[in-house]
Amino acid sequence: MVNEYGIELDRNGYAPSIAIHAEGCDLCRRRDRPLQRHEVFHGPFRKSAKALGCWLWICDVCHDRLHFRDAQFQLYTKQLMQQTAMEHYGWTVEQFRAEFGRNYLE
Repeated sequence: MVNEYGIELDRNGYAPSIAIHAEGCDLCRRRDRPLQRHEVFHGPFRKSAKALGCWLWICDVCHDRLHFRDAQFQLYTKQLMQQTAMEHYGWTVEQFRAEFGRNYLE
């Protein structure tokens, strides 16, 4: 299936991640734990995150850290993904903001 952006989706409705993947967790690089998919942008932007590949493969330790409200770590992942998305899609800050509601790089 192809989404409205012309990107091929997997059977779960996800575009391929635009993050650069190494072996292991995309954030800490640990290779000794199972990985989980994590959409970096939530709420009303989750659908766009899935459709545009703005998600990461992360270990349970990093996932817990994100979901237990480590605000600095959450901001870091949003900034990392914004920079990656802007480079990948050739977007300006304004184009990113139009898609995801705000600029995390400021």
